[in-house]
Amino acid sequence: MNVKNQPIGFKVKQINNVYEKDLNERLKTIGITASQCAVLDYLFHTDKEEINQIDVEKNLNLKNPTVTGLLKRLDEKGFILCVPSSTDRRRKKIYLTEKAYDIQRRMEADRKKMDKALTRGMTKREISAMHKALDKMLYNIAEP
Repeated sequence: MNVKNQPIGFKVKQINNVYEKDLNERLKTIGITASQCAVLDYLFHTDKEEINQIDVEKNLNLKNPTVTGLLKRLDEKGFILCVPSSTDRRRKKIYLTEKAYDIQRRMEADRKKMDKALTRGMTKREISAMHKALDKMLYNIAEP
């Protein structure tokens, strides 16, 4: 099959596979994975005062068991604390630790390098159009 005629979803998946592999390699030195990086990135940049597991699931489009595992490993590694809510003991509030803030700049620098590699040779207008198209695609696929 001609690469130009591959389904868009297949191309997106291929890009994701290479991106995640390379990002995992870069993040290995700071002790996290690309998936854990995505969780930490959400926690660093959310405006919510109280964050729980359901917030992470919704914002990253991940299932409960996946997020449970990611939070457990981030907690074990000392990047977050999960504290039972005072109003609902079944829910846990998630807090970033000082250790997480210590790696934030390095983590974000690695992600910026990857983004720069992804958009090499593209104009600002092309990058903007791509963001807009990807946002539409995500919206379209996420809607029932």
